[in-house]
Amino acid sequence: MAKTVLFSNYTIVTPHQEGPVTISENAFCVVSGKKITYVGTDKDEAERNASKNGEGDYYTYEGKNKILCPTFANAHGHTPMSIFRNIADDFSLQNWLFGEIIPREDRMISDDFYYGNLLTLAEMIEGGTGCVANMYDGAFEICKGSLESGFRIQQTVMGKKCQDGVWSVDKAGVEEFLDYLKTNDSEGLLKPSLLVHSIYLYPEDFYSPLNELALEYKIPVSVHISETLTELENCEKSYGCSPVKKLDSFGMLTDTTVAAHCVHLSEEDRAILSQRKVWVAHNPSSNMKLASGMANMVAMQKDGIRLCLGTDGAASNNNQDMFMEMRLASFMAKGTTLDPTVLKAEDVFTMATRNGYQACGFYDAGVIEEGMLADLQIIDYDCPQMWPLGNPLSALIYSCGPKCVESTMINGQFVMFKHELKTIDLEKVKAETAKTMQRLK
Repeated sequence: MAKTVLFSNYTIVTPHQEGPVTISENAFCVVSGKKITYVGTDKDEAERNASKNGEGDYYTYEGKNKILCPTFANAHGHTPMSIFRNIADDFSLQNWLFGEIIPREDRMISDDFYYGNLLTLAEMIEGGTGCVANMYDGAFEICKGSLESGFRIQQTVMGKKCQDGVWSVDKAGVEEFLDYLKTNDSEGLLKPSLLVHSIYLYPEDFYSPLNELALEYKIPVSVHISETLTELENCEKSYGCSPVKKLDSFGMLTDTTVAAHCVHLSEEDRAILSQRKVWVAHNPSSNMKLASGMANMVAMQKDGIRLCLGTDGAASNNNQDMFMEMRLASFMAKGTTLDPTVLKAEDVFTMATRNGYQACGFYDAGVIEEGMLADLQIIDYDCPQMWPLGNPLSALIYSCGPKCVESTMINGQFVMFKHELKTIDLEKVKAETAKTMQRLK
């Protein structure tokens, strides 16, 4: 297929770098190489642009009954955990993590990280997701599979070692990972972050060295914050303050930090997160499944906290459906406040697209504008689930689902074209992960 693509006669729904979400009917979009080179309603101008950029050779993708919108950026995931899908359910978070998951993780081998990640990427691609903030070990295996798949990812590096119960920073490991990115990521698909799991996993005196590591190498921090009441109560008991305040005392809350969950926050906690410009990744499905609680997104939004959306891992959510997360986020906010006007479709759509990309460190993606990276999904609304279309934005949030995604493009490359995965051998991945589940079950 030609490297230049003309998307012709689409309903284009997109947030913008500045300003509200817009809907354009009978619109055109040209992609050449990795970038969007034209967006508008002038057919002649679109064709001229496509012909010029494609040197006369371009592919026209007709858009009858189709929506073109940015791919989603899943702002909090654990991609290899697809291998634990449906084997550790109906537990509290503490019992789930320490009793069911960590013992299995201790038995993982390198192929488990590689194929587990690929299985999740396949699911995400089929559901219109093109980027993920991934908090997990196995960085090299995960990045290898992500590059092969053409998938965009912010991947954590461990940056730490534990020997005989004593934690220490691992500068050599961080440098090795950063060198790997420089050497292998010619397409600009990978970003690093430092894995700081939570306030409860390491001894108090280890957080400052971790923060110094992040500062030295100028990499963001990925962390779970105030996910459960147990975490909150234990932190208050140990440190006399909330997880937000304690992490802030170490300097870990900055404008590049991605803080997952944030279910149990005080007014003072929200003020700190807002002031530090932390990205909060809301995980509605996982929070409800583990009975962690319902995060007060309306209060966070009013306090000016920067918000995005995540699925969490497939072991605590069981799917990676960003359409479901958008729908649930909006419904939960409306249901808990008894106010149907809060967390509107526009809000959650922006959280799932532009905001998620920015939280992952990809500031030139997540919107359909000239000069931006071509991370796009095509929604076919010629189906009972979405017909009649009505308001296209409402349809994306309240009606749509992964089966409506016809094609997915990342970095100007179709990773799924008309329902066919182009960069992942799904049958091979399914066979390998089935064997893994039998071994770890």
